Amino acid sequence: MTSPASLTNGWPKPAWRFISPSGDCRRNLNNLISTLWPRFNRFFQLTPIITQIRLALSFLTALPAGTFSAEVSPETMGRSQSWFPLVGLIIGLLLLTLTLFCRCFFATQICAACVLLVHFLLTGGFHLDGLADTTDGMMSGRQEKEKIFSIMKDSYLGSMGAASLILLLLLKFSAITVIIDKLPAALAIFPVCGRYAIVQLTFTSAYARAEGGLGAMFTNFCGQREWLTAGVISLSCALLGSGFKGLICLLMTAAYTYLIAEVCRRRLGGITGDILGFACESSEALVLIILAAGFR
Repeated sequence: MTSPASLTNGWPKPAWRFISPSGDCRRNLNNLISTLWPRFNRFFQLTPIITQIRLALSFLTALPAGTFSAEVSPETMGRSQSWFPLVGLIIGLLLLTLTLFCRCFFATQICAACVLLVHFLLTGGFHLDGLADTTDGMMSGRQEKEKIFSIMKDSYLGSMGAASLILLLLLKFSAITVIIDKLPAALAIFPVCGRYAIVQLTFTSAYARAEGGLGAMFTNFCGQREWLTAGVISLSCALLGSGFKGLICLLMTAAYTYLIAEVCRRRLGGITGDILGFACESSEALVLIILAAGFR
């Protein structure tokens, strides 16, 4: 008969002895990681990329992104827009998870309202302010760009801005109500396309205000690398999320953003941070309408 002592000293040995590494093994593994990680990090330049992703996450959302050990330069902040679509994907996946959960308990309309509410909480309504300010300024009937800028900088909400907010939220709600039942996975796409619109606009436009502003650091530091990185991420998400329809959404977003850039160039000489918010929100609504098209 096998004694209990033989289970630890002889054979057979307990299963945990094969699963749990010994102290020497753990130390060797830690030494290996500490040796290889700096070389791996230096070769692939992961630290700047991780910093840029955290900056993009902290700028676009209310999600925790940690603290930064040093003051962030405008160039570092501007180049973080490469990862704006990735942040959009994070938002989209959270909304998709919420949708799948809510569908088990609530009607479609309540699910759509929850999606809009959580989207607002995740972003802090950051771009809705730009939508309202841009609509107030561009639809004020003024032709002088300085007058338009002063209206856009005004903290009060005008009638055009209020109407644009109501109409946009109604459009989003209606489209999401359709998509939840027919194509729920597509909910992960529209935040991606909205953030890609920002990068597309900063890549093709100059900053309009002579005194500078928040949007200037994005227009000044958006090169081909930032635009291509954002484009590859957006294209991958669109194809994986909705196939050919996702590709159509991304192409329509690019065309729509080009139209915004041309209108702003002719009327204002460029774009501002408020216009970036307008482009993001209106592009999201456009993508949702395209995704909902064809369903009854």
